[in-house]
Amino acid sequence: MDPLKYAIIARDSYILPCNIGQQDSASRAIILTNDDGLVVAIPGTDNIACFLADLDIELETHIGMGVLHRGFCDAFLDIGDELLKLNPDVITAHSLGAAIALIYAASLCLCGKPPKAVYAFEPPRISIDNTIAQLLASNGVDLHLTRFGEDIVTQVPRLIHSWQHPSPLTAIGNAHFPFCNVEDHSIDNIVEYYSANQ
Repeated sequence: MDPLKYAIIARDSYILPCNIGQQDSASRAIILTNDDGLVVAIPGTDNIACFLADLDIELETHIGMGVLHRGFCDAFLDIGDELLKLNPDVITAHSLGAAIALIYAASLCLCGKPPKAVYAFEPPRISIDNTIAQLLASNGVDLHLTRFGEDIVTQVPRLIHSWQHPSPLTAIGNAHFPFCNVEDHSIDNIVEYYSANQ
């Protein structure tokens, strides 16, 4: 599977009309097919509803997935019933969408139909324990989590709890500034990096 292909789909998900959910919400997804099979793409933060989901860092416990970020969980649950009717081969997403994608993949695992791969570009941290990490690993989901340069979004949330990712981040690209910054977060950085490093 080609990370450039999935970075482009993740980028395009911001402008494509959604098949599931509402365009002006934090809960929406695009469905398409390619040579790898059925693909679900989830756009990231680009409206007020998304920002509110990002900021809701209360904890929510889900059986089989552990203790998760409530805003990301709620954004998934709003369209979860529709998404769980699908059997995607690949899930791709950026930013908030990447967090939702990881929760979606874990939910599919609990339903007995894990995806082959998840491309979670520049995800924020989603949990405070390793339950979801173990679930995804035990189901053989091929995880691709990236951090471009010094992207600050991949390092949040960071207060109060021991927030973590379900797998290590792959460091890519050169930082725009020598400190944590939001400039490195753009999905365009990811597309440009993989375009130049195929």
